[in-house]
Amino acid sequence: MIKNTLTTFKPAMQMITKDKVNFILAMIPVLIGLLIFIFFGKWIYTELATEGQKLIESYISEGVMGSIVYWLVSIILTVILYFIINFTFVLIVSLIASPFNDLLSSRIEKKYHNEKIPTFSESLTFLSGKLVATLFNEVKKISMIVVLSMIAFVLSYIPILTPFSIFINALLLAVGFVDYTWSRKNLAFGACFSDLRKNLFGYGFSGGFFFIIVSIPVVNLIVPPLATSYYTLFWIKNNEHRN
Repeated sequence: MIKNTLTTFKPAMQMITKDKVNFILAMIPVLIGLLIFIFFGKWIYTELATEGQKLIESYISEGVMGSIVYWLVSIILTVILYFIINFTFVLIVSLIASPFNDLLSSRIEKKYHNEKIPTFSESLTFLSGKLVATLFNEVKKISMIVVLSMIAFVLSYIPILTPFSIFINALLLAVGFVDYTWSRKNLAFGACFSDLRKNLFGYGFSGGFFFIIVSIPVVNLIVPPLATSYYTLFWIKNNEHRN
């Protein structure tokens, strides 16, 4: 299963680039994210980040700690804040693009199993039929991710727990995209948790990789479609025995 963690990246990319319909479905979230970045990027990455930095400095007074500890903690929290801003941006894009990601995940699974893949028009018909349900499920999922991310952010205020906080966020990022497959399979919470527990390293390592990409403005726009493709294939490979 550790092998699947590393060998899934290339086919995940190929599933998008070598299928015209998948490529179109993947580009829609990218274009949506690009439009959001163009219109709100300055506010997200300048004003919001600046206000966050001021908030951090208001809670960490140089007079309270030594200079070295002050700067160390301040840098750690600033980096975490930057990650959270980018993570939130990706979650917003994922919410808007969730119907397309859900359809992309379904098509990738069919293609992997050499099943009949719907045409573009059939895909759009299928998409319109699940639009409300998919968005509702995405809102619930993101709400849970936000709550858990806030807990992770609180833990990050304790320097010794900062790595643990980052690992939690990496897992949450992975869960946000493997959930398309979990939902399609109608897996109960226990089955989802079991999958997460059995593949903790795989989800944590790959989630960490995508979490790093999330930290890069504009480049992070490729995360929703690529992560959707990756975790669809990752789940299939780890559960082929069920078929």
